[in-house]
Amino acid sequence: MGNVDSWWDALVRDRSQAILELVLNAIADDYESLEIILKSINEWESENNSGSWAAMSAVPVSRPEVVKALRVLTAESYAQAYIFAAGEGSARPVDFHKEAVDDLWFYATPKGMQAVKHLHAQIDGID
Repeated sequence: MGNVDSWWDALVRDRSQAILELVLNAIADDYESLEIILKSINEWESENNSGSWAAMSAVPVSRPEVVKALRVLTAESYAQAYIFAAGEGSARPVDFHKEAVDDLWFYATPKGMQAVKHLHAQIDGID
C-alpha cells in the first residue's frame, strides 16, 4: 500500500476531475448561471439513471467546488464566461472573474463540446 499522502492526492484528484466533468456537461447545451449549474448537477442523481458515469460519485457538489471548476474550465478554454448586457439581448464573452461569478453565464467552447462528446462515448461504452 502506498503512503497516505498519495492515497489522499489520488482521492482529491479523482473528485476534482469528476466535478470538472459534471460542470462541463452542465454547460454543454445552453448558457448556464452558477446557480443553475449547481441545481442541475445536484439534482441529476435523482433524475438520471447515470449510475455508469463515475463522475456522479462526486454529487453533491458545493458552490466553491463549482466556482473552482468554472475557473479551470475557462482558463483551459473548455468553457467561456459571458455577460448578458441589459438591452442588448445577446451574450458578450468576458474573462472569468471570481468576484463577478454570480453575474456570469457559462457555455462550453468547441473544445469543451468535443470533450463532452468523448465523455458521453465513454459513458455509453462506445469509446
